[in-house]
Amino acid sequence: MDTTPTESSSSGMIPESLKDHKELLNRLEQHASIVLSNEEDSLRRSQLLRLYADEVGFPITEKTATILLLRAQGAVSGVCLPRMRGEKMDTTPTPWAWEGVIMAGTFNLLVAPPKVGKSALMVGMISAWFHGEESYLGQPLHGVCPKVFIVGTDQPESDWHTLFKREGLVDREGNMSGPVEMLWHTGAPLHLTEGGIAHLGEIAEANPGALFLLDSYHACCAPLGLEEAASSFDGPARQLAEAVAPYKATLAMIHHTNKSVSGGNATNASRGSNALPAAASLTILMNWFKQPAEGQTQNDYRVVLKTQGRAKGTTLLIELQDDGWIHHGDGESVLAAEAMQEAADELQGRQADVFDYIKERWVIGEFTVAGTELASHFNLERNKTSRCLRALVRKGLIEEAGMTETGPTGGRPSPLYKPARGSSLEAWQTSQTSQTSRVHTERSSLPPLTGSPRSDGGGSIQGGLTPTPGTPVELHRNGVWSNGWVVVDASNVDSVKAAKLGNTKITVGSLRWDLDVRLCQSSPFKAAPEPTDIYDPFDF
Repeated sequence: MDTTPTESSSSGMIPESLKDHKELLNRLEQHASIVLSNEEDSLRRSQLLRLYADEVGFPITEKTATILLLRAQGAVSGVCLPRMRGEKMDTTPTPWAWEGVIMAGTFNLLVAPPKVGKSALMVGMISAWFHGEESYLGQPLHGVCPKVFIVGTDQPESDWHTLFKREGLVDREGNMSGPVEMLWHTGAPLHLTEGGIAHLGEIAEANPGALFLLDSYHACCAPLGLEEAASSFDGPARQLAEAVAPYKATLAMIHHTNKSVSGGNATNASRGSNALPAAASLTILMNWFKQPAEGQTQNDYRVVLKTQGRAKGTTLLIELQDDGWIHHGDGESVLAAEAMQEAADELQGRQADVFDYIKERWVIGEFTVAGTELASHFNLERNKTSRCLRALVRKGLIEEAGMTETGPTGGRPSPLYKPARGSSLEAWQTSQTSQTSRVHTERSSLPPLTGSPRSDGGGSIQGGLTPTPGTPVELHRNGVWSNGWVVVDASNVDSVKAAKLGNTKITVGSLRWDLDVRLCQSSPFKAAPEPTDIYDPFDF
């Protein structure tokens, strides 16, 4: 008599078919443990288990075989003792090996397109560390360089020799020297098989705190037949990290980017599944600062290095030359300036004219520009001027810098604007803003400047008096009135020229009376010094 699931459940009876199926699964799980004990190669393990499943009449997929093997491996290895409630946790912060770039005692993933200089960067850092340099490319190196083991399966030995020789890691006879204890290469590779990982674990145990450089992950995993798009792509990397972690080893692993990378971060740029960068404590992305157009050759060899992960990010602008890497400074400021310059180059029409005006007023003497002044100069309605200014603010090209003062006749204050802090002013500046002994600020290329309307309706100074040369005046620069200037020429109140008190070679032209320059509100000189002080008449 047949029984339904409900009847068997209520009566406590188990169908014979279910018993048979559970017995088959138990036999597969037992055989998975036997395979683990007798075969080291992960690919062969999976195939052996699947062959056994076929023999007993219970075929399984590759994914099911992998799951059964992982469960069996957990049963063989046992369960680690967890941290219990009430026990003190380890709060020691992860130290840096190369500050901001490589974290010590953990897994670091370096991602970059081919031929950017990934291997050269790591060898250069290792050499600087070994030779006692305090920093490399502007970033501090911490502690003493440990023993280094390089799994360089991606390159032939001759290429490694070229890198080592340039960085002083070979002796006169061409023998490998310095901190590198072992080097595997294309001719003598090491792959991340079970045996390879176990061997590296033994090396880490014998050399606590060692540095392992793996170049590259794809080359070391090629025999395993892993699919880069699969979520299991990170398996060998995690196993290697677990094998060396108990011995405080630092693991730096190199991986390639996908073809479509352009900026961004290392997680998105990493070729294949995002599981690999997710396994790392810190990811480092190297990419060309300026990508060549399709079909063009690479002419700009500057490289941007950006980090992302469980520590504060770092951005560097570097370049590989014949004698090694050089540092071009903080990459964030350069990237911001480059992006701002591109945004400025794309401006058209009214926005371009307004931005050029604000920019040139700032270059002359760091003068801010009021919205009312722009409306008057370009003969624009107030609402159109406001829309134009808001658009430039949204694009990050200008920023507010205070408000105008209320005039004698009242009226609402107007916002003041200046180029944004990230703007690349170097491309716009002339000699007046460079750090030279002679500063001259007259610019014949500037458009005619129109001052704000005077309360008296005229173009002269209130009261009709024109300042004579030598009259002390104050300049309005960066939102602040500062004295220490004298009039040179005020025949045109919309284009006054002033000179630095005590140094007539330093002049500023095209100043607008009451906007950029005014009569001194106090003495241009400081109070008389005490008799014991050394008096400098040009200290103002």
